[in-house]
Amino acid sequence: MYFSALLSWVLFLTSLIAPALSASSDYGTLGYDYPGLPLAVEVVHQFPPGTWLENLAIRRNGNILTTALSSPELFEVDNRGKDPIKLVHTFANETGCTGITQMGRETFYIIAGNFSLSNFTGVPGSWSVYKVKLHRHLPRSAQVSLVAKFPDSIVLNGITVLSKSKKWLLVSDSAAGVVYRLEAKTGKIAKVLEDPLMKPDSPSGVGVDGIRFDRNILASQFIDYDGTLRAPAKVFATVDGPDDFAFNDVDNVVVVENRADRMGRLSDFGRAYVTLAGAASNDTKAPDGTASELFGPTAVQFGKIKDRIRKSRADWMKAYISTNGGTAQYLTGNVTRGGTISVVDVWGYW
Repeated sequence: MYFSALLSWVLFLTSLIAPALSASSDYGTLGYDYPGLPLAVEVVHQFPPGTWLENLAIRRNGNILTTALSSPELFEVDNRGKDPIKLVHTFANETGCTGITQMGRETFYIIAGNFSLSNFTGVPGSWSVYKVKLHRHLPRSAQVSLVAKFPDSIVLNGITVLSKSKKWLLVSDSAAGVVYRLEAKTGKIAKVLEDPLMKPDSPSGVGVDGIRFDRNILASQFIDYDGTLRAPAKVFATVDGPDDFAFNDVDNVVVVENRADRMGRLSDFGRAYVTLAGAASNDTKAPDGTASELFGPTAVQFGKIKDRIRKSRADWMKAYISTNGGTAQYLTGNVTRGGTISVVDVWGYW
């Protein structure tokens, strides 16, 4: 979502571990200057003007599930861009959707609530988490059920799995700057994370935003099994307007920067940053002349299909990105572009 002050993690911890790093706007930072940048951005599907896509998840067949903040809808997009998009579900009595995560086979958990794109405010207490169980082949109706309402919420945003065995989720409230633990089996909610680094930096700002959790050695130093902090949050890196991030198999981090209209990579425990795609101007080109444009990137996930049959590059080395079409157009009220599902092949840049 728009204007997160820090890339906030619940993976290596909850807000980014020192030392801090300021990201520059060129394609090489701290001496990292790779040939072939920026990378080409391929639009998998273009949505109509006024469609703000907020987040995405990848199905086991490689297709992309994406949530819309401009409408209370969940869509499925063919990752090859060949089949028409499918409307999976419309959430009644809601105006938009934010975070999505998978927990279980073809089972996804989605945040929905009431949010205004005209003034970027949410309706307190209107937010809920839903469970969506998909069938192998859409358009068979998805099974949708309410998991829990959050009466103390302001703007729920990020969601990630804390424990698969216990069916526990972590849910961030960007306006309140807190993280809740949600027990999906019972609907029980508990506030587990609250730290000054997670708070908004202004009354209209956004605090903790995209969140990820992975039970590794470094994470266990900061996050307990129940989602509470073992130690105060620290800054891992400072990035220009980050909105979301994803990890690959070697714990490098790809970050999408909403304000800067670009995607970058953090490595070496936050000490190295390089812009991979988008950014420099509204008509940025890759070295081969293809477009490298990202207008308002909102979330990123790596693909899941490891292609052992075709001799093309594997899907799991592709970063799929949801966009809102450009945040600035919503601030001016002159909305002319729609969001996209786009993909960047990052092969060779890890």
